[in-house]
Amino acid sequence: MSLIPEKPIVISPTLAATIGLEETVLLQVLQECLAHGNPLQSSGFDWITIAGAKLLELTPFWHEDDIRRLSASLHEKGLLLTGGGPFSAQLDFRFAFNELAGGQQTVQSGAQLTPTPAPQKDIPHAAKTIGGSWQPSQDALRQLAQLGVTKEFSQQQIPQFVAYWRERNVPRHSWESKFIKEVWRQWQQAESTSHRRSREVSVTGEWQPSQDALDLLVVKGGINRNFVDDAVPEFILYWRDRGDVSSTWNSKFIQHVRRQWQFYTGMMEQDTMPRAMSAKWQPKESVYDVLQMANIDRKFAQQAIPEFVLYWQENGSPQASWSTKFLQYVKRQWARHNQPQSASGTDGKQQGSYSKGRIRDRNIIDALSDRSWAS
Repeated sequence: MSLIPEKPIVISPTLAATIGLEETVLLQVLQECLAHGNPLQSSGFDWITIAGAKLLELTPFWHEDDIRRLSASLHEKGLLLTGGGPFSAQLDFRFAFNELAGGQQTVQSGAQLTPTPAPQKDIPHAAKTIGGSWQPSQDALRQLAQLGVTKEFSQQQIPQFVAYWRERNVPRHSWESKFIKEVWRQWQQAESTSHRRSREVSVTGEWQPSQDALDLLVVKGGINRNFVDDAVPEFILYWRDRGDVSSTWNSKFIQHVRRQWQFYTGMMEQDTMPRAMSAKWQPKESVYDVLQMANIDRKFAQQAIPEFVLYWQENGSPQASWSTKFLQYVKRQWARHNQPQSASGTDGKQQGSYSKGRIRDRNIIDALSDRSWAS
């Protein structure tokens, strides 16, 4: 029984020392493909097309990245011509040796392949700078189409591609290969941007945070659920007025609530002793900081103080934190004052939202009573 179960790959030591061992092995494998295939002549070269998966099968000691790297190396050295983009296991690999059909040099001979001048201008025998009238071949556009790139998109990239590389005056062996890589990268970026924009929407009056966002705030963040619910109307009002679109409203809401909760808990820690409302009571400065983060006007809050003080003086109930109580009151008043249906009223009636008798409004009294957790 032979220790070598299949045909060995014979390489030239001289060639391996010249261009590299791995490059020589790949060159020999491709030479075998040429010898046993049906080459098609084009522009004076014998072109062979082989499935990428088949080439991987012939070289089980390499991965897709290895063949891509080595074929690119042979291409840069001027030994190999490739008909399109870089090697891919999912696509056909089209190649030709950089010598005219019928040439005497072969890999088996151990002689290094040398570029031979060709009469055709479009054959990249040696590195050259890009011309002002350069255009990709139909084969390059076909390769891009196989990757999902539309022909219109590919053609739109040509002027920019030519102008960019003419400015840099850098010679290359294959501008088509470079073009395919660049267009494919641009296409992926455009697709990513298009997908992201398709998910961007404006916030509406019916918007609500997702269950995942609520879990992060309430369950994992330890933030009171009523506090989170109270933050929704002001959040909607602010972003609706701005008219912005986004695909990350839940993330914005989480950040908004967390910032406010830090200020809020700080005020709670400072007030621990229940006390009755005094006629000269004023909210702490930190209350205005929280309201500012909620984009609630300071003047609006200050105008609410007399009504708030009067109600709780009549009520007579002591509270541990009047600042937090006032904060929640102003938030609800702000959201109610800026509801869309109120927009039809006369402008400049902000003070009107505090009309006489508002403290007798049962809805507000009930709402205040329902927020006893803030005490």
